[in-house]
Amino acid sequence: MLQYHANQIPTTIPLIARAILKRTPPAQLPEKAIEIQDFRFDAGKLEKYNTFCGFPKGSLPLSYMFVASQPVQLMLLTQPDVPVKPLGMIHLGVSFEQHQPMSLDNSYQFTLKVGDQQETIKGLEFELLGEFRHEGELTASYVSRCLLKLEGPRKRGRPAREPRVAYDWKPVTSLMMQESDARRYAAISGDYNPIHLHRLTAKPFGFEAPIAHGMYMVAKMLASVAEPVTCASFQFQRPVLMPCEGTIERDGEGLRLVNEAGKALVSAKVA
Repeated sequence: MLQYHANQIPTTIPLIARAILKRTPPAQLPEKAIEIQDFRFDAGKLEKYNTFCGFPKGSLPLSYMFVASQPVQLMLLTQPDVPVKPLGMIHLGVSFEQHQPMSLDNSYQFTLKVGDQQETIKGLEFELLGEFRHEGELTASYVSRCLLKLEGPRKRGRPAREPRVAYDWKPVTSLMMQESDARRYAAISGDYNPIHLHRLTAKPFGFEAPIAHGMYMVAKMLASVAEPVTCASFQFQRPVLMPCEGTIERDGEGLRLVNEAGKALVSAKVA
């Protein structure tokens, strides 16, 4: 396990540059983990995030756990012995669980490690597990699910699908996503992946327009829920080319973002 103090975490821009320059054939990931001592949430950055995404002032939303620890994710994925090109990954989904209240006054031990991985017809699916502990007790955790396209023949068969639930969807709020919103979100979150920023920087990755940040959509969906959420899971259904107008809909624990044609862009469960 690689161990660092919080003040040893690099800033995002050098990590993005390292990710852009990394050249490695995709393959199974080794067992790998990074531990950060004295991890703290930055109050100023959090307040800007809450204002932009629509969360109440002073709150520490589940999605910010992921955003605040993104540099650690890049630290792990840009390690020379990890056969991943971070900018070539596809984010499939993310889930969160909060076991105890979190506070800006506390420091945490944050651990990020490679979780389950399996080869499917689409490529290599793998998990990154993030855990926050305070005084030895697990406070909160997340699981980020990603896909790597592999070279050569694929395994046959189809990925397992969750059984469909017949929800009675009701509109909650609309969401308009512009390129300018993506660049503002990048400045606030530190996620400067070029695929999100401009059509010229998205084109080398096979997109005619920039795609919306998945975690921005997650944040807006969480912010649309009036009651406190301590457990949530999100599945990214399809890339969202900007500009795009969508509607957040809900039925009980079911939550989704659909486009103007009524097709799901992101589906979720919250509790």
